[in-house]
Amino acid sequence: MDKNDRINHFKLYFIYALVAVFSQVVHAIAPIANDLELSAIANLSKVALKNDQWLSVLPVIGNKNQYFIATKAGRIYQLNNNEIAQSAFFDLKLALENPSIIALTAITLDPNFSYRDRDGYHTFYTAHTEASQKTTSKLSPKNIKINLPFDTVIMRWQISSVRNTIPKLIQQDEVIRIAIAQQQENIPQLSFNPYLPSWHNDFGLLFITLARSDTLKNEALYDGAILRIKPAEQGLNSYTIPADNPFTNTADIHNEIVFIAGGKTENFDWIKNNTHSLLVQFNQPDANVLIAANIGDDWRKAIPQAQIKKHLPAVSTQGKTLLYHGREQENLRGKALHLRDIENNWQLQAIVLPSVLSSEDKSQDTRHKLIRPNANEPAKFSLHQSHNGELLLLEHNQQRLYRIKVPKIVSSKTAITDYALSTSNNSSAFALMFLLSFIVAGYFWYSKKHTIKKQRVLHEQWANFELDKTKKSISLYKRHAKAAELTLNLSAITCSEVLLNDEVISTISADSTPTFSNDLEDQVLTAFAKEHRFKMVNEKQRTIQLRLTDDQQNRYLFCLYFRVDDTRHTKLKYNKVIDNVIDWQWLFAQHVNPDKTFKRKIKVQIPRENSANSVAKQSTLAQKLRAKIFEDDSTQVKHSLDISLDSSAEDNLVVNTDSQNSEAEASNIDTKLVLALDKLVMMKKQGYLNEREFTIAKTKILKNLANN
Repeated sequence: MDKNDRINHFKLYFIYALVAVFSQVVHAIAPIANDLELSAIANLSKVALKNDQWLSVLPVIGNKNQYFIATKAGRIYQLNNNEIAQSAFFDLKLALENPSIIALTAITLDPNFSYRDRDGYHTFYTAHTEASQKTTSKLSPKNIKINLPFDTVIMRWQISSVRNTIPKLIQQDEVIRIAIAQQQENIPQLSFNPYLPSWHNDFGLLFITLARSDTLKNEALYDGAILRIKPAEQGLNSYTIPADNPFTNTADIHNEIVFIAGGKTENFDWIKNNTHSLLVQFNQPDANVLIAANIGDDWRKAIPQAQIKKHLPAVSTQGKTLLYHGREQENLRGKALHLRDIENNWQLQAIVLPSVLSSEDKSQDTRHKLIRPNANEPAKFSLHQSHNGELLLLEHNQQRLYRIKVPKIVSSKTAITDYALSTSNNSSAFALMFLLSFIVAGYFWYSKKHTIKKQRVLHEQWANFELDKTKKSISLYKRHAKAAELTLNLSAITCSEVLLNDEVISTISADSTPTFSNDLEDQVLTAFAKEHRFKMVNEKQRTIQLRLTDDQQNRYLFCLYFRVDDTRHTKLKYNKVIDNVIDWQWLFAQHVNPDKTFKRKIKVQIPRENSANSVAKQSTLAQKLRAKIFEDDSTQVKHSLDISLDSSAEDNLVVNTDSQNSEAEASNIDTKLVLALDKLVMMKKQGYLNEREFTIAKTKILKNLANN
């Protein structure tokens, strides 16, 4: 078994061991994988709530460390850097000078809250319930005339700066008033689409949920409707109706309505990248479902089964369902989240929403047990969201604001959860995790060792050199260096060797006879071509090096080309390095022993007319042929390596232009050579010749050329 086979077997054994250990670890920690730990971020008990309850947590747009927290009595407090202000900066009853206000039911911020130059700057909206007032600008039943005892009212408020100061009320306007029969038939939700850019036509449209009325359910307005309006800052009307509201031409339906549930709507959430769809939580005694509603839907006759996304578990007390829009909890992405209380054991249910209606697959849904402090005390939670869409949980009894994090696997969790792992299971999990860490560390150590060994070939050798013909010196460069590390006189160099895969294939010195010739060049090219035929697989390495020796017997080794498998670690390609090496050998041979160096012959066709174009064409054809023979299909890594050679071959080139007959003869020979080699390469690529047959045929052609 060779080295590469041993490496491959090691990799296979490592993968098998990793899979086995990982499966054991997953099995060991499975009982706690779905637990979520609550981490308190704010204590709200500093606020003395008297006959009042917390209603909503609003992230302040433009300040990630600030929240507005509202109560049902209509008071709003600032939460700055997780510290709650002891006094409210806004009191609904005092602002309206109306102590008969029953309750604040909904609140939201204008999407332009943090933009000073836009309508909506430092503006928020509230919905509250109060005793009925006689006014003509009120939405009421269309088909019957009845005096309703209550009104649900939406107000628009503008405040002063909210940074490092207590906001002051600047302006207030009533937006819309709707007559209702009972207090609980109010507006439970106000919302703007948070995913629309400011230039979108629907930006700034306020969506309003109106609770269903059992006594007025024959009216579209009171049968679980959602309204859409555009609040207006100035003018006679306090709001406008969008022209594309779907029921503007329906006589018995108010123009403000865009959706009719035909039942009790708990709340809705926004579906990202879909401006005309909502995820509606629809609650009835026999049907608690999540449905994808479209603008213009009317479900009073029947619920469209094709739009049902999920059936919720039947519980006595329903809470709102939110889509998770955060990024921290990967196991919650793309899911709807719903809180459940089972005998004071709170769970967060992550609900998978299929794109189309299919058979219920409850195995896809996960229930996450909430690990909380004081687990034995009664608790009441509600779901909220932070600035970046992460989950916040407000516990109303202890008045704590929590965030959710994945708990650490520690034995101390047994004190706060009924389903923690036993001591033996924890020990097994730790042992398996330690073994997994040991295997992974061993693999990385092994990989790093072999990687360093490969890179050592490059970093222990010189990278390149530059020849200065005027000073007759060469400058040597280290890898990635811009300044020369060492400068040598050209006269001090006594020997130049070309190495292919650590084997010398060309040597030039003063004692060489001849120093260099066209036949020796052909032998070097043949060696390079033979090596190029081998496939670069199983981590095979290919190197081209140049070794210079000076008169003090000091050796300077340059790595010009280095490739491992299909990755090239040097800048220049195979054929370019070969060109540079051959040019250098001719130049150095001419310098060290010009008397024993043959003239480098390059046959060039020079016709009677357009000689320059013909020479360029001949040179281009020869370059294409050479590229076919030494084609490099490797992929370069990001290392900088180059070798700079001065124009050295020009003085040694001989152009045969003695007579017109010799021109024609040379042209004929060159044409036949190019055509023969071109045809040979094409036959090899098409599979008519194998590697051995190709080499024999090419050698025969070159020998025939030499004899001629």
